[in-house]
Amino acid sequence: CGGQRHIKLFVPFWIVNTTEHSLRYKQENAQSLVSGTVSSLQRNGSKPVDGSNRNDVEDVKNASKSFLSNEGLQSMQLDTIFSGTPGVLTRLKSQGKLDPPMLACLISEDLPLNVVSKLAFMFNFQDVFSLGGPPRLCMQLFDSENNSPYTSSWSSGFGLESVGVTQIVGMHCKDGRSLEVSVSISVAPGRLSNYTKIVRICPRYVVVNHLSQPLRLWQDNSILHPNLAIDDSNDVNESKDSRKWVVNRAEQESS
Repeated sequence: CGGQRHIKLFVPFWIVNTTEHSLRYKQENAQSLVSGTVSSLQRNGSKPVDGSNRNDVEDVKNASKSFLSNEGLQSMQLDTIFSGTPGVLTRLKSQGKLDPPMLACLISEDLPLNVVSKLAFMFNFQDVFSLGGPPRLCMQLFDSENNSPYTSSWSSGFGLESVGVTQIVGMHCKDGRSLEVSVSISVAPGRLSNYTKIVRICPRYVVVNHLSQPLRLWQDNSILHPNLAIDDSNDVNESKDSRKWVVNRAEQESS
């Protein structure tokens, strides 16, 4: 018969970076970055190999507006968060005002599938590096756009098979700093459940200041907090592994 054939392609993992950090990924024990990584303006893996402009900002923005039902989400530019590009929370900051309901929506476990699909970075492991056990993923804080001075070493490898379990992934940055994010794995809904898992990367903590005054926040055993924020009246002598936090009022910057 001369009928048409419909070919559907599925990918094992959707990685969704719902942080404000620029993260890139590689398979544990691999030397090369994952396909689609943006390493610099010259080495941009997000560009289509066929030379088309389907990932251009205006095309994606127009498609997002017609695709999304949430009015607040329509005002944002929702497109693929490629490896090596800033997470979606950066889009909230770029609008000039952080909208708490929008923030809650983007980090919610119930983020709508149509939004997840717009943000998802498609990924699969290479079998050649998977001998001796299940493959593992590593991530690194790295800003290919040079908007941040911070980079990190690669994290330890973590698995993507533990559905329903939240993992804490740590990355060591320069000057003794560290970054921790939470990683949760879920099965895609509907027919996708047979083929695809969704990997959500979220901030480990979200602090919302409802006060009228700006605040500084730092871990109490950190030596990196601003000197102006130190309160000598409180001699806090916590252990090396303390997870307590110290808050101090920040001085208003003069205009």
